[in-house]
Amino acid sequence: MSDREAQAIARRRELLELEAHLQRVTLAATLAEWEDRRSLAWLTGAGRIAMRVLATPRVRWFVLAAVLRALRRKKKR
Repeated sequence: MSDREAQAIARRRELLELEAHLQRVTLAATLAEWEDRRSLAWLTGAGRIAMRVLATPRVRWFVLAAVLRALRRKKKR
């Protein structure tokens, strides 16, 4: 590996690290904003309700049948 290639790889890695840091900061700010608006609590409650509903075998069967029907329709096209 030449010196120029090593420098290019190092620069690319540095840019990727900066991008990852920016994404982490953005995510932290978004989560903080959601907590402020209590949206996160609402979403958690909705998730719990969805899990309880999906725990019912009849509902799981209905969802599976709907997904399989949709896949079958796409396959026929």
